[in-house]
Amino acid sequence: MRFLWFIALLLLAYPVNGAIIHGTVYSWDNLEPLPKAIVTINTTPEQRVIAENGTYSFVVPPGTYVIRAYYYSHGELELYDEENVTVKGNGTYVLDLILFPYLSNISEEIPKIQVSLGRGERNSQFPVVLVAFLVVLASVFGVWYFGKGRLRKREEVIAESKDEEEMPEDLRRAVEIIKKEGGRITQKELRKRLGYSEAKVSLIIADLERRGIVEKVRKGRGNIIFLKE
Repeated sequence: MRFLWFIALLLLAYPVNGAIIHGTVYSWDNLEPLPKAIVTINTTPEQRVIAENGTYSFVVPPGTYVIRAYYYSHGELELYDEENVTVKGNGTYVLDLILFPYLSNISEEIPKIQVSLGRGERNSQFPVVLVAFLVVLASVFGVWYFGKGRLRKREEVIAESKDEEEMPEDLRRAVEIIKKEGGRITQKELRKRLGYSEAKVSLIIADLERRGIVEKVRKGRGNIIFLKE
């Protein structure tokens, strides 16, 4: 219905010496209408339409013309066809176009056209641009996130080193012994390695627990001291 209204308007615009050339653009592989094909006719000035539903229409004065149809995919010319038509007077001329693959190595040179997108058209490169934008965004977020994580880790290491530096000598000795034992040791063995009294070792362990460095777990009649990660 819209197409018929469009033809009627064109007829009103050219009541005396205008003829209508219209038709459908088909794809060669399935002979189905091909939406979004670009159709041109070499009037002065040149007319150009986007075949939204696979159909096109031009109003022209009498003369001989070349109608060309282009179909682009991802910015590359994929299908093409051209036909000559002679308009001898007013009236309606039907010219369907079947687009075939364009092979640049064997096809004749064809006129270049600027592919500009108007309202209601879809940019075939938009998904590529969107993916690129998301990749860049993910990269920036990754740099920020991991950079923040590294900074936090570095701050923790610095804080831990600072704690170790501020720890008394006897606490640092106890931590070094536990590290050498693979991160865990019995309280009895720690007391033996340190050479301190049982009360002194208990105070050292309690201080290390308060600092969050070790954890004491009851095991039978004794305790096992674990170094926290």
